[in-house]
Amino acid sequence: MKKSWLGRKQNILTACSTSFLLACQLLVVPATAQAAEAHPVKVGLPSFPVQINGLTIDPYKAKYPPIIYKDITYFPVTWDYTRTLGLSHTWSESDGLRITSRGMAQVRPAADTQGNNRKTAYTAVPVTYPVFVNGKRIENESAAYPLLNFRDITYFPMTWQFMHDELWMNVFWNPEDGFAVVSPQRHYLSTILNDDADYLYINSGVQMLKIKKSLAERPAILTNDDKAKLTSLPQRTSAEVLPAAQFEAPDSPLTERKDKAYYYKGEELFSLTPNDGYSSLPFTEGAATDKEYTETWLDLGSARKIMSLREMDKNNIIPREFFTHYRYFFVDGSSRPVPVDGFTRWPISRVQANPNGTWWLTSTPLTVDDITARNSFMIGELSLLQPSGESVLVNRQLNAREIEVLSHKEDGTLIFRAYTRATERDNPGFGIYEIDTKGKITRLSDLYGSAYVSTDGDLWVTDRYTNRIMNVTKNLSKLWYDYEFPFADQG
Repeated sequence: MKKSWLGRKQNILTACSTSFLLACQLLVVPATAQAAEAHPVKVGLPSFPVQINGLTIDPYKAKYPPIIYKDITYFPVTWDYTRTLGLSHTWSESDGLRITSRGMAQVRPAADTQGNNRKTAYTAVPVTYPVFVNGKRIENESAAYPLLNFRDITYFPMTWQFMHDELWMNVFWNPEDGFAVVSPQRHYLSTILNDDADYLYINSGVQMLKIKKSLAERPAILTNDDKAKLTSLPQRTSAEVLPAAQFEAPDSPLTERKDKAYYYKGEELFSLTPNDGYSSLPFTEGAATDKEYTETWLDLGSARKIMSLREMDKNNIIPREFFTHYRYFFVDGSSRPVPVDGFTRWPISRVQANPNGTWWLTSTPLTVDDITARNSFMIGELSLLQPSGESVLVNRQLNAREIEVLSHKEDGTLIFRAYTRATERDNPGFGIYEIDTKGKITRLSDLYGSAYVSTDGDLWVTDRYTNRIMNVTKNLSKLWYDYEFPFADQG
């Protein structure tokens, strides 16, 4: 199965001379509403496929086909398309056209086959009546790609900002499959719980589903026999991929506090003044004594170690971890300690020595979306530590808050997921990646929902906002629409 609809914003911008725009026909507007000074413009038909929620529109057979103006795709939305996209609209002579996003609709689109378009060029007229989108008036006169009236139908040009940011649509493009729009979806592909030779078993948030690994069948609700089979399968755990980091306390402390700083063998490690980045309060002796420091060491071999100093505020017990900070230093015995990049709020939990002498350092990520006062400090981080002590935090490179390591190869290469637990929707750093021990990062997929390594070793990942699933290992992808699910009418 070929990979389908995997492009996002950046793919649209790079695949075309300018970003694809979408136009929605929302309402028949009387021709008399057009001002006399509006001059006709030439438009054409697209030469590539155009889809709306899984329906491919034939521009030659549609009464209101997608059109091209100034090399931009304008996409028609009839009454059926309006319902499918979850849009509402009103029209009056005094207020003009008002368009509002209603969110998820779960309505299957109906085909428009009432046309017969054989010409290579047509004419449309720029709209002159007022148009408001979510309460904001469109300044059509100064727009680079104005609203058009074609066959007495309003065509609305939608930029990425309008289509995605205002109306929450998902826009996809690739040269083979063309242009596709997916409206806000009810998200059914949640957590992958288990698998067998043929199926993945998924918690949809409504019921349990099974999906054939070939992706050739629609998701199905589990039967009683399926549930019995799932119960009999060995339980899969989200065990860490890399070995546990075994920090141990020394027989006697090797660090000491002098005045307003901590030292190791005469070298200052950090200051206790407000400039340390952890306190907004002025330094006082009393405040300093409220801090409890715990020293531990991680042996990396070959006389190289990582020193950890955990700082806890003794006056804040519940939740105590929220007021806990960490400082890590690389020590090789011959030079001054080197601070390790990252891991200030959540401890290093895993370490992996690589064949080229580097190390992977990770902290345990929280993979659920819920953020509370008791887990907001938990951050999954990944850092590459060099034999010299220099380190690079991969989270910072990708501007991604969370990293979850998914698999590890013998040569040290990792596959990981970059994401956030917050509501941030668009970050070009989110997705599935491969990184080698030299720090070279290769993007494997733009999906960043839940991730799962099946019993046959394949890596699966779901989209966070649409019902799309991908086998990253085999480069298989499938997008189902919410109206295709067996219990869609229950939602």
